[in-house]
Amino acid sequence: TVMMPLLAPEGLFGYAAAKKAAEAEAAGARRAAGATRFFTIQAYTGALMAAKQVEAFDTALATVRAHVKQAEAMHEQGLVTGLDARMASLKASEIEVHRLTAQAQADNAISGLRTILDLPETVTLVLTDKTEDLEGTSGCASSGASCDWEGRGDLQAYTAGVAAAGHGVKMAWASQLPAIAAFGSMGHYAQDAPFQDGSGDWTIGIGLTWNPFQGLSGVGKVRAARAEERAVQAKRDAAFNQAELEVLQARRMLEAARDRAQVAAEASKEAGIALEQARLRYRTGTSPITELLNVQAAATNTTLSELAARLNLLLAHAALDLAYGVYDR
Repeated sequence: TVMMPLLAPEGLFGYAAAKKAAEAEAAGARRAAGATRFFTIQAYTGALMAAKQVEAFDTALATVRAHVKQAEAMHEQGLVTGLDARMASLKASEIEVHRLTAQAQADNAISGLRTILDLPETVTLVLTDKTEDLEGTSGCASSGASCDWEGRGDLQAYTAGVAAAGHGVKMAWASQLPAIAAFGSMGHYAQDAPFQDGSGDWTIGIGLTWNPFQGLSGVGKVRAARAEERAVQAKRDAAFNQAELEVLQARRMLEAARDRAQVAAEASKEAGIALEQARLRYRTGTSPITELLNVQAAATNTTLSELAARLNLLLAHAALDLAYGVYDR
């Protein structure tokens, strides 16, 4: 016996709903892939900046140790007391402590990058990019850029989910309609059959099945499907509003990161000039070594602040692309 449905409205709408559900799953996977790309950029850039911080402490440590030698030489000449060298040595020890912490953070950043790249800890990663060569760029940064957050994978998933729920409502209605199917059957009875002499028969036809008396179950299915559709629509609207908010926040953070990076770069230049002046003043005996050490500490802090500002700017560009769903595509 073979039966072939010719008209099954419930099955047709069920297939359409399943197809939209599959589209939603694929769109959600694209969003997950885009988020993974963002996290990879975040981990890689963070590892670069952590390594750069270690270099900044190395530079500061070498400079302060040079101050120690200078103070010792001036002490031998009777120009200063031995206290200057001791104070400079104490400052060198303080910087070395900070450097050890920064090195641990850099090692952790590399380990985090290995994890997101699914590499074992035994693999050595060499970060070949130079931080000064990295420029924060985003295709959606300019106000005139043609970016639309509706292309985000999660929003497309919600849109497909609404369509699937709509087909679910139609499927609930269609479950109350008749179904038409073609059927065919063939029987054969051999001569040695217990109750038949050798013979056969066959039948073909078209049949209609319908259960018009389902009580309130059909109405309940339709109402449940409509409630599901309204719930999915509400989630979609909330997701779109959230995406618009994320884009607005990402743009504001990008503008703030730009201003911060500019201010930090100017402060770093001023700190370099101030450090040279402090060195000259100490060599000529115009100022005590405490002034030189304080300016040195300020210069180190401005360098670290500039690195942090540059990292925030790079990640702000990436966050804007994430908000627009650029990585999802």
